Amino acid sequence: MTKILLSAILSISFISSAFAAHPQCGETELANIMGNMKDSMKAIKGAAKSDDFEKINSIAKELLISVQKADQYVPLAITDQKELSAEQQQKFNDYKNGIANLEKAVTSLTNATNTAEQKAALGKIGKAAKKGHKAFKMDCDE
Repeated sequence: MTKILLSAILSISFISSAFAAHPQCGETELANIMGNMKDSMKAIKGAAKSDDFEKINSIAKELLISVQKADQYVPLAITDQKELSAEQQQKFNDYKNGIANLEKAVTSLTNATNTAEQKAALGKIGKAAKKGHKAFKMDCDE
């Protein structure tokens, strides 16, 4: 009975540590870039509500630079190792595709010439950001 109880306690302790946040969670260059992207997206929403076409374009250009920087990093949600396993490589490829889709949407926004085009691009940005956020965001609240 004692061995079973001890095994259960050890199993639980290993399980909880497996779900704990990575020590670098939120403290990487990619995390900083993603924070800037989040701020830019909020600023774009505000500018869109006030129909400030020029401000939207200005912020979109900053956002595009951040998206292009994000493409250079591997999210901690995939790995913190230099070498990727086949599974991690597939996840990284998914990340790169998501960043490419976001980049296309932001480029559409920077090239928009009217409100309708801006709204369409903003919708694409929102969808791409939500999908990527859901797939790769780490829970740093541990």
